[in-house]
Amino acid sequence: MTIGAVLDAMGTRELRANLRAIVEKVEAGTPVVCLKDGQPLAVMISHEDAERWRKIEDSLATLHALDVYPEALADPSELADIASLKPPDRVTVRKLTSEPRAILSPLRTIGVSDARAAFATLVGEVAQGRVRTIVAGGHLAVAVIPAPEYDRLRALARAVSWFRGAGLDLATATEQQVIDFVGSRREKAAGALPQAAG
Repeated sequence: MTIGAVLDAMGTRELRANLRAIVEKVEAGTPVVCLKDGQPLAVMISHEDAERWRKIEDSLATLHALDVYPEALADPSELADIASLKPPDRVTVRKLTSEPRAILSPLRTIGVSDARAAFATLVGEVAQGRVRTIVAGGHLAVAVIPAPEYDRLRALARAVSWFRGAGLDLATATEQQVIDFVGSRREKAAGALPQAAG
């Protein structure tokens, strides 16, 4: 998983000049921030990691349908009490659900040679919210995502880790597994209430 890994940062000129080597580095697990005038515009992550986050977003959508909003919590440990977890207020829910999720944008590919030739344009498009995937060696290699999207995913990583530790991998779980996980925790809490009272 590259989200949350140590980042390298490079200016657009350096990235353009060394793009093939940087694509290999990103595929190996080191995300790279694309800087322009010292400001982060985009982050390059492995395509594999981008796909993983797309699947996590599906699991989050299922959690939202069950009134569980991990991204609204200050501390993921609050998820331990899913049964009594109160959904956030409507304003927060509206804000969370309307927040752009660039990671879910349609797959738009570009070859590494074309990406190098038009790198400034590519980074400009990504900075406006359009994810691009660089193809290298005949395979989908690197996703270039907007810097704010990387920050959003990095903030979610703690909640994703909590679920994994609790026995539910949001990156591989089916919709039914998410529903069963939440239902099971709610049932256990409901069963514990009469015992505590008695």
